[in-house]
Amino acid sequence: MSQNSENPIKDKSILIIDDQKSFQQLLKGMLIQLGANNVSFYDSGEAALNKIDKDSVDLVFIDYNLGQGRNGKQFLEELKYLNKLSRHSISILVTGESTRSVVLSVLEIEPDDYLIKPFSSGMLKTRLSKLSNKKKLFFDANQAIEDGQLEAAVQIYLKIAKDRPRNAQFCYKRVCQIYFDLGQYQNAFELLGNILATARPTWALTYMAQTCMFLAQYDKAIRICDELLGQNRFNIDALDIKALCLNHIDQGKESLFLIEQSCNISPHSFARQKTFAEIAQANNDLEALIKAHGTLLAMSKGTAFAHIDYQFNYIRAMFSQLHLANSKEEKADLSNQIKGSLRQAQNDPTVTEQHALFKEFNTFCEARLSVSEGDFLDAKKMIAPYIAEQSLSSSVLPDSVMALFDLGEFDDANAQLEKYKGLNECDGQTLKQLQERNESLANHQTEFEQHNVRGIELYKQGDFQNAIEQFEMALKYAPMNTGSALNLLQALLQLLPRANQAADVILEKCRSNFRLVEGMALPRQHAKRLEDLKFEYNKLAKLYSQSN
Repeated sequence: MSQNSENPIKDKSILIIDDQKSFQQLLKGMLIQLGANNVSFYDSGEAALNKIDKDSVDLVFIDYNLGQGRNGKQFLEELKYLNKLSRHSISILVTGESTRSVVLSVLEIEPDDYLIKPFSSGMLKTRLSKLSNKKKLFFDANQAIEDGQLEAAVQIYLKIAKDRPRNAQFCYKRVCQIYFDLGQYQNAFELLGNILATARPTWALTYMAQTCMFLAQYDKAIRICDELLGQNRFNIDALDIKALCLNHIDQGKESLFLIEQSCNISPHSFARQKTFAEIAQANNDLEALIKAHGTLLAMSKGTAFAHIDYQFNYIRAMFSQLHLANSKEEKADLSNQIKGSLRQAQNDPTVTEQHALFKEFNTFCEARLSVSEGDFLDAKKMIAPYIAEQSLSSSVLPDSVMALFDLGEFDDANAQLEKYKGLNECDGQTLKQLQERNESLANHQTEFEQHNVRGIELYKQGDFQNAIEQFEMALKYAPMNTGSALNLLQALLQLLPRANQAADVILEKCRSNFRLVEGMALPRQHAKRLEDLKFEYNKLAKLYSQSN
């Protein structure tokens, strides 16, 4: 809203978002009575979203219950995320409910105000007048933030706090938020320390707990959270901060309990659900991880938060559970869930927009499903072109690593893992999961490498029979390893002319191992080896056939 205005709503652009025509008309009537002359309506957040521009709305009323789809709190969260509202605009959430969960949910998104139905024209006038005066008071601070001048905004807020003690609490909150944005946690610590030296208001305790968490003073942050929860066990900020601190000091079970409790109290916070997923993954609680990613996927659909990664992460969480499943029934159930999710994902707009990326992801998912069903060869044929051509999108690198580990292609898996480590967008939790999978297979990799290296040594010594045994042992640990399969073929072909009565057995072993590598897109070096080995095999097989 502009800085000068006698009537707080005259000539202001006012938007009402509510799915009830009767309330739209009632509120419009009140606003016109108070001097409004520019009022527009939308029945849903979806309808309003594309119409709202940052400088086109001075005052927006959003009903909490918007029928199907996201509620008013989620829509306001989306408007802020998209930077659709100027800091000079006024946002008011309207609700007919006064339950604890709804009020907490409304306050959490920090609208400029909220109204509980029914309210009178007099109450509306009083609220609008106070909000208009508040925007005037903080106009310069808000403008400094709009212009990216955060240090200047801090000084304006501190001056207002000194000159107008009744507004000091609001100013100090804003200053702390700016300090957090700037990473100036020590400044926040000192400011809050001065305030808490004389009183212990809830807001200051909450900000101090958060500051201590940022400063890695986890025990102190937890003590403050316990003080807050002693005052109000539904304090979701305290629950969130304590959960994060406990996770940092490896008390995962209690951390998960608290963040899930927080999600139950205020279930529509996108940021909180992401925290839930991060804590669940950090503590390897796969059921909680699937639940959190499923909720994030559902909440993101049709919103500005929609992203193909939510599809990927939900399916990845189910694969983690599949990897640890013990019974055939559990494996079959999870496989069916993954297949169903992959089918459903194809109708999602985020997937339609990135069809090529989803095709890559889907290929590696199908390969991993084939491995879980024992079809190693089919799985390898699916992914071989991507690995050979090194044409994989960075978003799907984690899935390629997992699929290659599943197949026992340790060298290729570790090469892909190194690529992922080098990405700027490398996710720390995902990297940790990949490294843990690598570590869990360390014994397999060691055994494979030892047998393969020993086989090469024996081959060089001319001991082809024992070399074959070593390569066969290596393939027990990595059944689809191309390099070891080619090593085995090479040793078999060296032994074939000396085999006499065992020639039929050797030829069958050759045919079996050729099936592991034929028809695949192989790296150039392996492709050339395969071509040479096939030529040698055909020559020896023909000689053996003629001699019999």
